[in-house]
Amino acid sequence: MITYDTHVKPFGKSFQLIEIDKSTIKRIDEFAKSIINEKRKESHHQIDNKAHYKRYYTGTLGEAALEKYLNVTGIIDWSIGNSIKYHQPDLKGIGINAGIKTVDYGLFPVVFKKSFSSEVIMIRWKDRFVYICGLATPDIIHKYQSLDLIKDPRLRSRGVKTGFYGFEHLKKFNSIDELKALTKKNKKYF
Repeated sequence: MITYDTHVKPFGKSFQLIEIDKSTIKRIDEFAKSIINEKRKESHHQIDNKAHYKRYYTGTLGEAALEKYLNVTGIIDWSIGNSIKYHQPDLKGIGINAGIKTVDYGLFPVVFKKSFSSEVIMIRWKDRFVYICGLATPDIIHKYQSLDLIKDPRLRSRGVKTGFYGFEHLKKFNSIDELKALTKKNKKYF
């Protein structure tokens, strides 16, 4: 059985803990609220069960943590617009074909069943801390996934996404150059 105690916690000592400052937290909060206001104009976003705020907040918090860890800017795209414009790898802004999956502590990251790019896996802990766990390459994502980790029955029934649990196989990186080297085999989308 796949649990947090068996598949995440044992590897926590190798994760990098990043603290986000209060002014960035405030900016992320305002940004997440602004995104929701814009998304209400799109038909598939008109029903909001408060999960959208959490999704945008947590995702942007992870992006901020990675910017801080790598000492770069350009990961967070502070612009707001139609969803179609933003369907691209999260790290495109810094020239890397990879995404970011940030999930709340206790949950497993939701990933595409068939992935063409790597994902930096992160865990949000409390309101302003993020653990950078490592990089999941497409082969690792494909090998260590389970539909049983998807909590939402509607998402599970769509059959497109799955839960990732291969934390022991994540690749560590300490710089943007190391991250670029790890992702250079990804299929190009841009």
